[in-house]
Amino acid sequence: MPPLAEAVKTASHSDVGRVRAINQDCFGEFHHPSRALHLLVVADGLGGHRGGEHASRLAVDTIGRIFETAEDEGAALLERALKAANAAIHAAADTDVALAGMGTTAVVLLLDGEGRGLVAHVGDSRAYRVRDGAAVQLTQDHSLVGEQLRRGQLSPEEAEHHPQRHELLRALGPREDVEVEVTAVGTRGGDRFVLCSDGLTGVVTDAEIAAIVVRERPEDAVGLLVDTANARGGPDNVTVQIAVLPADLDTQTWPEHPAAPGPAESGTWATALIVGLLVVALLFLAFGP
Repeated sequence: MPPLAEAVKTASHSDVGRVRAINQDCFGEFHHPSRALHLLVVADGLGGHRGGEHASRLAVDTIGRIFETAEDEGAALLERALKAANAAIHAAADTDVALAGMGTTAVVLLLDGEGRGLVAHVGDSRAYRVRDGAAVQLTQDHSLVGEQLRRGQLSPEEAEHHPQRHELLRALGPREDVEVEVTAVGTRGGDRFVLCSDGLTGVVTDAEIAAIVVRERPEDAVGLLVDTANARGGPDNVTVQIAVLPADLDTQTWPEHPAAPGPAESGTWATALIVGLLVVALLFLAFGP
């Protein structure tokens, strides 16, 4: 079998959409020259801010440069690359008043020579893994609505149409430092990974993404996903990247990060604890010390 960097099939497509005048999205694909490492990145310049186009390009270029010259690997490499991008954007905004306040989201997928995967992100650009016909979101939106959704303060239906759904809690550039979220993802032969800006996820459902990615070749799927977003008004720039692992890939995977308990699980544990304490109290009253 050829090296993984050659065996992985990838495709990317970006479009300005039907409303915006400038495409502030940017994407990149990089290979480490001496190690079997493969990196995809999507960045979405902050809409409405001056320099969003510049910020997303600077993020992709910086992340790519750090990756291609790296001696470290894994989570440490991704965190360092995104923090370097944050510093570069922040410094550029400080030295040019026309770029003041610029920022960008970023999501990256790293595949090593054994097919192991890592995802890192800041903001609300997303990564998905499509397997067995279903899309699983690998990132959690660093947004006000995303945080309220995780806390159980909003339902998925309410979050979908919330007027503040694009208000970010984290981005690259606006502050001197930034917290980068890195997640290990399990892989197996035939897995399909999707990286995208919110111009796609704002109007195309996860189920629709999965159906198109499974049915079409990567180079056709990226175009069809962008066309679907534009057919629904294209309210934002839209960028899609797809990576398909070879079907016969035999991977040694890093363990996946366990999901944090949701409101239902937290409530279940709390109820069980209360019931247990009541049982102990009743037994104490009945039989004494």
